[in-house]
Amino acid sequence: MPAGARDTGAMIGIPEIETPRLRLRAIRPDDAEPFIAAMADPGFARYLSLDGKPLSRADAWRRLMMIAGCWVVNGFSNWAVEERASGRFIGTLGPWQPEGWPGFEIGWGIFPAFQGKGYASEGAAAAVRFAHDVLGQDRILHLIAPANAASQGVAQALGAVKGDPWLPPWPNAEPVERWVTTRESFRASRAARRLVTA
Repeated sequence: MPAGARDTGAMIGIPEIETPRLRLRAIRPDDAEPFIAAMADPGFARYLSLDGKPLSRADAWRRLMMIAGCWVVNGFSNWAVEERASGRFIGTLGPWQPEGWPGFEIGWGIFPAFQGKGYASEGAAAAVRFAHDVLGQDRILHLIAPANAASQGVAQALGAVKGDPWLPPWPNAEPVERWVTTRESFRASRAARRLVTA
């Protein structure tokens, strides 16, 4: 954390979770620049923005602040994902249920330079366990574009099963797949077993 920065996560009671390689923590001011850069990347923004297009600097900043603010209003939101070995901010993941959403979701967005290492599965498994144990959620959604094979693999690792598609309620939206993780399916999943044995 930079000198003079306040630990706002501790101030408002945002839980911090550690996994073998990751730290899930509150958003900090110094996370803004890497997040803005990631959301300007067309490949990364493709599955994370409403229209599949990169976000402007101002829109990416507002998106990050919305994620941070949902902790205060809802008592849950995405965490910043930090690589423990390097201390680098590498993405966001966690609970998400904005207005108009079809249910309680856990989603993930690991920055391109850190993809392919299993970080999304590792962090999302910790988030699912938190949602079950702390938030009392029995049924967790993962809304995934049909072309997003990598995220489908993460959902499968969490024990999710593909359900009916969902059409988001905004202009020019395309249907997404609604994957569902239950307590039972998660307990039997690869990702949950890795959490226990790590």
